Amino acid sequence: MNNTLQIEIDPLLCAEQGRIFEGQINTKEMPRVADELGESSSDIKVILEFSRRNKIIVVMGRISGNLMLQCAACLEAIDFPVDINLNLAIVKDDSLTAILPEGLDPKVVEDGRLMLSDVVEDELVLALPDIARHDKCPIELRKVSASTDFVEEVNVKVNPFKVLEGFKKD
Repeated sequence: MNNTLQIEIDPLLCAEQGRIFEGQINTKEMPRVADELGESSSDIKVILEFSRRNKIIVVMGRISGNLMLQCAACLEAIDFPVDINLNLAIVKDDSLTAILPEGLDPKVVEDGRLMLSDVVEDELVLALPDIARHDKCPIELRKVSASTDFVEEVNVKVNPFKVLEGFKKD
């Protein structure tokens, strides 16, 4: 078992050996999700088990942790627990995804090498909400703008052919 997940592996070799990787990864080490998360997000716990089903390389595992997001409405912190079960099939290209058994999601690995932290980051990106929001914000938000400075400009377009209405023959 390895304690770090910032390693690049050969998925075929790991599947043949039945390797299990268990460890933690800091959310700051994942650039695609780090900007979305607050400072108090916990490390992500990961277990990844490599095996083979016939000719298919399978990665099964679990990703869990507690992430802190920022509410888009009130800008307060949101506690976002993550508990993801993985069932991945390693494929060389997208054309092989059609022949995968049901219950396996494809993970495309073109060059035969796989960074374990990338697998975790991909799953976290899919798990994060598009817009983080409380079910009920602790701060009451205004429904309309009450500002007197807020004036909506209305552009009235003048029809250039309006002048021709006077030339109509009866």
